[in-house]
Parts: sequence; C-alpha cells; structure tokens
Amino acid sequence: MTRGRWIIAIVASVFLIAMAQLILPSIIRTWQQRQLANLLNGPPPSYEVLPTDTPLKALHKQARQAERARDYQRAVDLYTQGLGDASYNADERRDLLRQRAFAHEDLKQYDRAEADYNAALQIEPLDPDFYKKRGFYFSRRGRYEEALADFRMGRELDLTDGGFAFGEGEVYGKLGQHEKAVEAYNEAIRRDAGVTSYYRERGNAYNALGKVKEAKVDYDKALAIGYYPFPAPRETADTHLGRGYALYHLGRYQDAISDFDEVLKIMPKSSRTLAWRGTAYQKLGKGTEAAADYRAALAIDPKNRTAIDNLKSLGVQPP
Repeated sequence: MTRGRWIIAIVASVFLIAMAQLILPSIIRTWQQRQLANLLNGPPPSYEVLPTDTPLKALHKQARQAERARDYQRAVDLYTQGLGDASYNADERRDLLRQRAFAHEDLKQYDRAEADYNAALQIEPLDPDFYKKRGFYFSRRGRYEEALADFRMGRELDLTDGGFAFGEGEVYGKLGQHEKAVEAYNEAIRRDAGVTSYYRERGNAYNALGKVKEAKVDYDKALAIGYYPFPAPRETADTHLGRGYALYHLGRYQDAISDFDEVLKIMPKSSRTLAWRGTAYQKLGKGTEAAADYRAALAIDPKNRTAIDNLKSLGVQPP
C-alpha cells in the first residue's frame, strides 16, 4: 500500500470509530432507559402473575408478557385498560402512560406515543422528570429543537437533576456540536458528580473533538464509578472502547489493546474492535497478531475496510 492510501485508511478508521462513539451510546441508552423503567417501576423479571398481586401489578406483568411476545397491540390495550381505572394515583397514571408510549413506539405509532407523553405532563402535580422523558423521545425521533426545549424547561424546574443537561449534551452530540455537548455534560456533572454515563458521554465528546487526554480522564472516572444497581455490560464495553480509542491516539498501544480486550470479552463479534486491536498490534510491530485480528474481523464483516486495507499493508491478501 502506498503512503497516501495508508493515510486514507487511517483517516477512514478514525472516522468510523468516532461515529461509533456518537451513535452507539444513543442506541444503548434508549434500551437502558426502558429496562430501568421496567425494573424500577414495573413487575419482577419473571412476569408471572401471582394470586397476591394487586390489579395494577398483574396488569403490568401481563403487558410485559405481551411485549416479550412482541404483541405490542395487546400491551397497548392493557395499559389503556389500566388508564381507565380512576383509582390510580398521579404517579401510577404517568407510569402507565409512559409504558404505553413505549408500546406505541414499538408499533411505530409515533403520534400516539407523543400524545401519551403530552398527557403525562398534564397530570397534576406536575412531574418535571417527564420533560426529560419527552425530551429523549423527541431526540430519538430526530426532533432536536423540541428535545432541547424540553430539557431546558426541566432544568429550570429541577435545579438538582443533571439528567436534563445530560439530554442536552446528547442532542448536541447528534448535531455534531461537540463543544456545546461538553458544556452540557459539565453542567450535568456539576449537578450530580456520581453518574457514570455523564463522564462516559463527555469522554465521547472529547474524543470527537480530538481531545484524547481529556477523554481518557473521563473514561477512567466512568470505569472507577461503575454501573449500579444493575450491571451494564454494553455500557462498560462502550467505555473501554472509547478509552481504547483515546489511548491509541496517545500512542499507548499496549494499553489500548488491553481496553479492546475488555470490549471483546463482552462483544466477541465486534468486527470494528477486532480491527482496531489489530491496528494497535501493527503499531507495535506485531504483524502476526495484527493479521489474526484482521482475519477475525473479516470473518464477521467481510466489508470491514480497516481490516481489508491494513491486511494488505502487511502484504497479505484478504480471505
């Protein structure tokens, strides 16, 4: 490979990993928000309806059974049934609306999902947290100005919750406004310095800005805090991936390999991570290990350009 093509390959690799740092956290966070909502507000994981269950708990379990079976319309019907019971208090009604909104999203009934978030915000007394929830919904739908408006409204109503500023940071990251994202994450951390994801996402923003030293510090902090009360292996992998990227660009190739190893323990079929570990091995002059990683990456994703180009740079034809 000529020097010019090698440079192009490296630039392409940097772009791909940077995009992963922006997109993957958003996908993971959507899943995590729903799982946490169900674990904190809903039924136990078995979802078996017991004779001792209250009617509301039984309804939630039946709805979760329907969702696990991908029968989202039945879930909607069950949540609607619950909302027809006037005996439930404000918090219970808001939770039913949020769960129904999730089911509407699964059915791609976005107007109805939005209507449920709107209805939750009309329930008295107002729960400012639902500006955050609706803000993340708008963010998922690509309605960034509306998302920012909700996060800002929530910040004014609740001066202690860092989640509103965190949501702003996510939106700015999606818009490619990484300096503003860092400022938003700074505010989130100022309000609550003990939240792992705030440091991880600020690290991602720093990586996108090329500030890899600052990114590495944030990833260190995120890993030191850890995830609780529930394990979060995918989020942990994302943190190691981001730190590995930062360490690679700091020239600390062996340390980067160690982080990529941690990612692969959780996501062994991550073609991108295998290719990046191979690149770090190649920087250390370990061509055999690098070639093995490139081949493994291509066995998973035959179109992985980083693996293809770097394998050729070693004088080896891709399989």
